[in-house]
Amino acid sequence: MHKIEKILSAILPVLDQWGYVGIGVISLLEATPLVGFIVPGQTIVIISGFLAQNDIFNIWYLMIAASAGAIGGDLIGYILGKKYGHPFIVKYGKYFYLKEENYKKTKDLMTNHVGKALIVGRFTAFTRALAPFIAGIVEVPFIKFIWYNIIGGIAWSVSFVLIGYIFGASYKIVAKSLGVITTTVIVATILLMWLYKVINKKKHIFKKKHIIALIVNVFSLYIFGKMIEDVMRHQLITRFDVWVSEHIMNIWQPLLNKIMIVITGIGSPETVSVFFVAVMIFLLIKRKKYESIFLFSTFSFGMISGFLVKYIVGRFRPAIGLISETGHSLPSGHALGTTLFFMLFMYLFRNCVKNKILKTLFIIGNILMILIISFSRIYLNVHWVSDIIAGISLGIFWFTLAFLSFESVKAFSNAKEINK
Repeated sequence: MHKIEKILSAILPVLDQWGYVGIGVISLLEATPLVGFIVPGQTIVIISGFLAQNDIFNIWYLMIAASAGAIGGDLIGYILGKKYGHPFIVKYGKYFYLKEENYKKTKDLMTNHVGKALIVGRFTAFTRALAPFIAGIVEVPFIKFIWYNIIGGIAWSVSFVLIGYIFGASYKIVAKSLGVITTTVIVATILLMWLYKVINKKKHIFKKKHIIALIVNVFSLYIFGKMIEDVMRHQLITRFDVWVSEHIMNIWQPLLNKIMIVITGIGSPETVSVFFVAVMIFLLIKRKKYESIFLFSTFSFGMISGFLVKYIVGRFRPAIGLISETGHSLPSGHALGTTLFFMLFMYLFRNCVKNKILKTLFIIGNILMILIISFSRIYLNVHWVSDIIAGISLGIFWFTLAFLSFESVKAFSNAKEINK
């Protein structure tokens, strides 16, 4: 836990010095035409409210910073609208996925209900960054605009800071009973389910396999979080870890030892990285753009997250190992790396094997590689069982998350092609 405190001690001074400025700038950008469509200002303001509940920010300064940014962003939008008008949207809107129909809806609302458009509209995604700009186009009187702008900016900032603040209070209460990591996983699960529902309601792109992937994604995240929390709290799993570590040495045999050392070498992060680079080069040669991005991002983010967790948790390895290993223990880099690579390999090349029996053997072979390499780490007594479970579950989480993202991108791309 001292490493978490060390990281926080490095971050907190930066937040203390620049946090309010950052919130103000983000709130300003989200209220600015076009840019506001891609800046997640509302989400960041909610998170800042959550941090205020945990004494990282002062809630009053936070509200002032967010309000100032929101009001300033609206003012920029108004000035741009008055100066450049509709041609500005026509010329640059396509780069920010701004549809003409959204522009027309906001303009009609502005023409008939100025106050509603500027105050209530601030709480709606596409009108938030567009309404002030259109107010400038239709030449809403400046005094009238600035009045509604101030009311809307303050109302928006206070509301979303308080949402984060209240959520932070609830989080504290629940976390005392369930544990911080478990509670975080539950919250992440709710967000994933909500995101799935929103996307599928609009696009209808998800099938049964995607629902299964989402369930596996959530479950793997829970298992990963549970392993970390139980280890840090010295729960039952740690006693099981010790029992396995003490008894695994009883089955050590010279020939089996050599086999397991070879297997563990095949699954080392260095060796798996070589396999990864080889597959990456193959995909680039074949001009598989999406597949290469999918492979690179999933493997990279997965491995980086594993190293970060290792550093933060700082768990020691078993005392007596058959081979010498350095570095921290949880999650297992071998289990994580092989899970990521072989699941990605299985997914990317599954259609290359046409014969059903061979395809089944191909899938079983990849899964067995993950399990055998992972077991070799337990056999050699260089990892605890919970390290392996955490590594595999983290790998599955990243793979299923990337799979859902990749499938969504493909579905959106196909939909665009059909609409052309």
